[in-house]
Amino acid sequence: MGSSHSRTVKDIKKNDAGKSELDYSNTTLTETQVVKLVDAMRTNSTLTKVNLTNTNLSDVGTRYLCNMLSERALRNSSGISEMPHNHLAVLVLDTNPIGPDGGKFLLGALDKCYSLETVKLNNCALGDVGAISIARSLLNNDHIVTLELGSNLISDRGAREFGEMLRRNNRLEGLSLWKNNILASGAAFLAQGLLENRSLQWLGLGGNGIGPDGALAFASRLANIHLRWLALGGNNIQDQGAMVLASALKDDGCDVQSIGLGGNEITDRGVQKLARALWTNTRLLSLGLGGNLIGAEGCEHLSEMLRTNTHLTKLILSSNDIDDDGIRAIADGLGVNDTVHTLLLAANSFTDVGGKYLVNTLINNNRSLRVLDVHESQMSDEGEQELVDRLRKNSALELLGSYFGPRDHRIITINGEANLQRRRQESYRQQAQVSVNNYVMENSVPSNMREHEVF
Repeated sequence: MGSSHSRTVKDIKKNDAGKSELDYSNTTLTETQVVKLVDAMRTNSTLTKVNLTNTNLSDVGTRYLCNMLSERALRNSSGISEMPHNHLAVLVLDTNPIGPDGGKFLLGALDKCYSLETVKLNNCALGDVGAISIARSLLNNDHIVTLELGSNLISDRGAREFGEMLRRNNRLEGLSLWKNNILASGAAFLAQGLLENRSLQWLGLGGNGIGPDGALAFASRLANIHLRWLALGGNNIQDQGAMVLASALKDDGCDVQSIGLGGNEITDRGVQKLARALWTNTRLLSLGLGGNLIGAEGCEHLSEMLRTNTHLTKLILSSNDIDDDGIRAIADGLGVNDTVHTLLLAANSFTDVGGKYLVNTLINNNRSLRVLDVHESQMSDEGEQELVDRLRKNSALELLGSYFGPRDHRIITINGEANLQRRRQESYRQQAQVSVNNYVMENSVPSNMREHEVF
């Protein structure tokens, strides 16, 4: 590591135009090595991305880094010619013991480093103190577009500051606060801030604890905010939360295109309301319902929705209670749907019976589905292998998730376009043969007629 680190430091100092990214992820750096690395970056003008994920970067190392970024920004803004302009656009510091003090050091750097657009600080033990410092640095920030602060022990206190930041910031497009300690009150602060925000496109709040009341805080404002993607998975919103969100999705003013509600103990009752909302919703493209309590009855409601909705493209139903009857219902809906291209059904309880029904539907009646995941179902090995073989040869799929896929990712690649082309050619041949048969029938001479009776 020592010699490699020294070579990297030298390369950074050379300002090699071919080296635009620095990746030290999962490499432990000593404080001395951090200092040398930061000093090398002080005069660098080629780096656009720096990744220091899981390098044991402490608040002390963060201070060195932030002081350098602030100093460069100050010199650049004052017109000092010998200091090259900083082009750093992406800074990734995930999984480091930066702590609250490190968050305070980041305040000035994020505000002054005008080239920065993406900052990732997931799992950095910032707490409310560090998070509040970062939120305040973005109050009037006009360059940071994406900020990730997942798993940082942020509570409603920190969420309140981010709500205020959203009210005043008009540049940030993406904010991730997943796996923190934000409850219903924090959700209300964020939702209220969004009423005056015109830039944020996506908000990740998965793995908090906003509950039904937090869902209501967003639902009551969805028609008046500009969010396109909202992730609320793992928040225990239950059927009550699903129902209020369903009512919001019915509103013509709701512009949300993707909503994630996985892991929220939603049952068939909540799914019924969501499905009915999508009978008329023309904006939602993706609906995530994985890890809930959806059974055959809920699938019937979703099937009805699939028959009428012409805009949804992605449906996630992994890790529910979907048996063979549920799969039949979903398959029947897919049989008349031509817009859904991604369907995730992994870790459900359907067997070979449901699998065969789904395959028959996809081969005979569906040409739009491109991605399907069925691994960890209750199909037998023989049944799943048969499913894979038939879909590989005959379906329009491009990606199939199955136990029989490669061990590292379990995803099978399928040439669905070639299958579709073959199916089209077979259809053309069949149509042509029908036309020929009809012509022959219409122009044939009955066997009981004599030649002179015809000509």
